[in-house]
Amino acid sequence: MKKITYLLSLSALFSVNQLFAQENNITENGNVGIGTGSAAPTARLQVAGSTRIDSTLTVNDSVVMATSARVGEDLKVEGDLYLPNIQQLNSIHEETILVSGENGITRKVAATTLRDIIYSRNCDIVTGGSVASPSWANGPNKLFSECPQVLVGIGTSTPTRQLDVVGNAKVSAHLWANGSVSIGSDMGTFSKLSIVNTNRPAVIFGSAVGNTQPYQRLMRFEYDNPDTKIMEVYNTSTNQLAMELRADGQMDLFNGVANIFHFGTNGMFSVSNNTQKTFVVEASGLTRARKIKVDADVWADYVFEPTYKLMPLSEVESFLKEHKHLPSIPSEKVMKEEGIDLAEMNVKMMEKIEELTLYLIQQNKELEKVKAELETLKQEKP
Repeated sequence: MKKITYLLSLSALFSVNQLFAQENNITENGNVGIGTGSAAPTARLQVAGSTRIDSTLTVNDSVVMATSARVGEDLKVEGDLYLPNIQQLNSIHEETILVSGENGITRKVAATTLRDIIYSRNCDIVTGGSVASPSWANGPNKLFSECPQVLVGIGTSTPTRQLDVVGNAKVSAHLWANGSVSIGSDMGTFSKLSIVNTNRPAVIFGSAVGNTQPYQRLMRFEYDNPDTKIMEVYNTSTNQLAMELRADGQMDLFNGVANIFHFGTNGMFSVSNNTQKTFVVEASGLTRARKIKVDADVWADYVFEPTYKLMPLSEVESFLKEHKHLPSIPSEKVMKEEGIDLAEMNVKMMEKIEELTLYLIQQNKELEKVKAELETLKQEKP
């Protein structure tokens, strides 16, 4: 009997081996349990323990993991990846997030490394171009709103510009404006800097008091177009230019009636008194004036002082023969090279005139003496 049982066991084992060596089909209503013990399996395949698949696992519908899943190597998702239970972050601290790296590989990165590029946005535009409930965004060292429709008011609840300040504003460093700057007026299209002055002693006040740097400039203009007008001052009450300076060097000043000052491009210079030119320097260098008064520190009256030593005419004659000019008068060469000081030259000319007067007085005395001697001789002649 035992021998028959042993033979039946071998036959059954052989039959099972033959059964697993070929494809097997489990009916649709059947469940398979591995390691489940006496409990009936509750799913098509229920494994109580670890499962190892050495080849590819293909799931046509979905995979549900009740607790956790671990992927030892790559995980490739060709469709959408839903993570519904991840809590929304209100701030960025030490959390880590998954970001796409090279070749589509997902990497775990600390959120703190992305603070400079991750920010919130609230630009929900509604009809009419206004923003519904705008809020500030923030990042490291910045607080901002990227919505151009948002108007910020300081001291006012009805701002009319991107930044509207009712009160004083102070900038301790550089103030940069890419467009135009308007002071005392609204923005205009004519100029980059527009200033309207009311009840102030000066429109522009520049001070370099206390400056220790060399070549300090209170004002500097740069241009590269020869047709540029460097400065133009317009009198609205007379509809006339009060002052004009051009890049070619021409300059004009008006007093409301006439051009009282003109500097031409050819070197001409003129001054007028509304009706006529009172002083003119022509391009050739010729100077015209109605009257010129030259101030002098000294005058030649010292010639008439008793201590003044008048050069004898014989010495004057010798000096003229040697130097070809009067004593104390510059030579022709010196005058051509250095020019003439009008005040000094007038003193020298008066000096020579007064010396000449003294010479004439001396000659007259000699002549009177000779005449007296001739009269005496006439009276003594028999």
